[in-house]
Amino acid sequence: MSNTYYIPLSMVADKAGFEFLSDLYDKILHIDNTDIYVNFDYCKEFEANLAAALGALLSYAISEKQCNVYVNNPREKGVRRALSRNKFLRAFEVLTQIEDRETFIEYSCFGVGETVKFKNFILTNLVQKKRFPHCSEKAADKIIESIYEIFANAVSHGGSKYVYCCGEMHARHGRSMMDMTFVNLGATVIENVNNYLKKREKSSLEPCNALIWAFQRGNTTKPIPGGLGLDILREFITLNEGRIQMVSGNAMLEIEKDETNSIVLDMYFPGTIVNVDFNCSDQKSYKLTEENTDLNNLL
Repeated sequence: MSNTYYIPLSMVADKAGFEFLSDLYDKILHIDNTDIYVNFDYCKEFEANLAAALGALLSYAISEKQCNVYVNNPREKGVRRALSRNKFLRAFEVLTQIEDRETFIEYSCFGVGETVKFKNFILTNLVQKKRFPHCSEKAADKIIESIYEIFANAVSHGGSKYVYCCGEMHARHGRSMMDMTFVNLGATVIENVNNYLKKREKSSLEPCNALIWAFQRGNTTKPIPGGLGLDILREFITLNEGRIQMVSGNAMLEIEKDETNSIVLDMYFPGTIVNVDFNCSDQKSYKLTEENTDLNNLL
């Protein structure tokens, strides 16, 4: 017995793309011990950073549902090149020619005990890239710690065994953007936030409001006093004129400039997808207020 799943014509970070991933999870959830064929024949566009989410679902099928997963080599040259450069295809035993990867962040998976490895990955593959906006060492540390909040939430009390990530650089609205996506299949942000509030005898929040809460200053569900939340990342992205998307459960949040848009999804995603678009055309230099009050303030 086997199941074939076709990747859509356009796979991008929007409501339709996230709902496809949620639907794929639902299909995988209801099968066991079967062959899964992932077919890219109809796909003409695939944002390479979303390979983190697709890879998380396929890895779940292999490890938890005891399925055999087979991925075909995409016909579309652009799709094949993107998924070759970030080594997603290689991870699923599709042999391709690996090209220059300066504009790509390699598809990677981090386990519960790999905190240091994860932080080093963010440092070397994102913050230290020559195209990333210039940051002081202290500002870079703050950004890394805020991204680490995504990892910490997933593995400390989200019940997730792994966090998957990868990224790519592309042009959007005339600017050079580095998109990086982080995915886990643990408890949703909504569950984490409302469990946290319940322990403090506070009212639970609606799904989209729970995602908004996670990005507000001072809010973190980490059990470490004084731990950084996602607010630093949000503030940096606002100054940087980038974008953050978060999908968890049936809620989607998008933060761009000073606008926050929330969307209720028709499908449920188990865990969390965080997609961060860094504006690499940004010529500003970032430091903390304590370093120089004349430069940009991250806090």
